[in-house]
Amino acid sequence: WSQGWHLPHLSRNEDNVSIVAIVDTCSHPKSSLNPNLESLSALSKRYGGNHKKNLHNNDCPVYSSVTELLNSNNNNLDGVMICTPHATHYQIAKELLDYNNNNNRHDDDNNDYNDNRPLHIFMEKPMTTNVHQAIRLHELLSLSCETRK
Repeated sequence: WSQGWHLPHLSRNEDNVSIVAIVDTCSHPKSSLNPNLESLSALSKRYGGNHKKNLHNNDCPVYSSVTELLNSNNNNLDGVMICTPHATHYQIAKELLDYNNNNNRHDDDNNDYNDNRPLHIFMEKPMTTNVHQAIRLHELLSLSCETRK
């Protein structure tokens, strides 16, 4: 979904959206449903240079994990789209919600970025593959909302 739908549509809305990072554990993704998937380096070139927040017209940064992305201190990161296999949704969302709850956003004097603001999270359906994981994510989200009041 990310290569065939989300990335192309987000890139067409460049007045409102900038693709500032791409995360995939595989540098050359494969799918029996879509044999034409591009490598991460090709996606980086395609979606990196034409966005307002990419001031130097560089390739879009690519990361091999959500942890690597969150540790990168990417100042332009406002939200994350989870467009991965269903079985991975829980772990990725949990890591992002834990990050929001710990408020690990850093402060940079050269940036007017509001580091108190949590990352927005968009997740493809299904939310999780079992109800217990869904309940846990709801609890983490509720905690995040409570700590922001």
